Amino acid sequence: MPSFRIKLSVCIFAASSSVLAQSGATHSPTPGPAPVAFDAASVRPSKPGSHERSNVPLDAGYVYGSISPDDARSAAAGYLTAAHEPLWRYIVFAYKLSATQEMSLRFSIYSGVPKSGAPFWVTGSFDAPPEFFDISARAPADTSIDQMRLMMQTLLADRFHLVTHSISADAPVFALGLVKSGVTGPNLQPHPPTDSCAGAAAPNQAALDPPAPNQPAADQAAPDQPAPGPSTSPSVVGDLPPVCGVIAHVPSSAPGQHYGGRAVPLSLLATTMPTMTGLAAMPRPVVDQTGLSGLYDFTLTWVHDTSGDDAIAANTANFRNVLKTQLGLELKPSHAPMSFLIVDHVERPSEN
Repeated sequence: MPSFRIKLSVCIFAASSSVLAQSGATHSPTPGPAPVAFDAASVRPSKPGSHERSNVPLDAGYVYGSISPDDARSAAAGYLTAAHEPLWRYIVFAYKLSATQEMSLRFSIYSGVPKSGAPFWVTGSFDAPPEFFDISARAPADTSIDQMRLMMQTLLADRFHLVTHSISADAPVFALGLVKSGVTGPNLQPHPPTDSCAGAAAPNQAALDPPAPNQPAADQAAPDQPAPGPSTSPSVVGDLPPVCGVIAHVPSSAPGQHYGGRAVPLSLLATTMPTMTGLAAMPRPVVDQTGLSGLYDFTLTWVHDTSGDDAIAANTANFRNVLKTQLGLELKPSHAPMSFLIVDHVERPSEN
């Protein structure tokens, strides 16, 4: 099974939709039907020097790094093996947090939004890492990825005693809109119906075999993998990620930042902008107010200068300029209701 190797940069339905962070519901066990749970699960602190990986995507469509065409974005036939991942990433997966909600959980930097309440060992900081954990879990083979999210919520409540709730705040935001009504830029086009998006390779059977009992995810041997496919997918807007439904780095020999999205809604582009540019350059959440529905392909390239006293101002100006010339989009200050996840209680995991 291909693993997801997340490369963090310094820039930084399920059974019921009410359990997702956008709902405003309290996320703690309540009397009633038994919560959806894994058949079996193992949780351990990661060994020092372990490599970060997961065979199930622990994001909501935004990838910190490039993505392999062999990354099957699925629930891996019910077998989750994740190694050396911080707890905040498991929370992001469980509650299907957007990039904006993730930034608020980790850094609590948005004006007008309450602090997330997550302790340092959960989130880390820009210059110090959090604590890392390995999780191996088994579910029925026909489990969907959103059902697995619900199972992860139950696991986090059981093993980390995690209790959360979501709030809605009228926060300062940047509104993403069209520069010219009804017109997009050359690098932003509707996703063509001729693209079937069947790009992700199916996992081989060896990768579907269950993990050995009580074996940490970090210690499991990786199965043999087929030769990787192309790292990009050519299109009329340029080279795109090889997998649909995600925004990711696009490999390029040219200098600068190179991002692309294949078959993505513009709401995903909006919420991902603070992570694409860095919080200093994009200090507010971004909301989609383009009025454009459906799925789009886009590529976006700009030079990110990290030197000099005016680097932040220069990077902000560079990004806004290419946003306008390449995508036909602009950002305007505004206010909008935003949903955020608050951590009420969390503990280090109990023994297996």
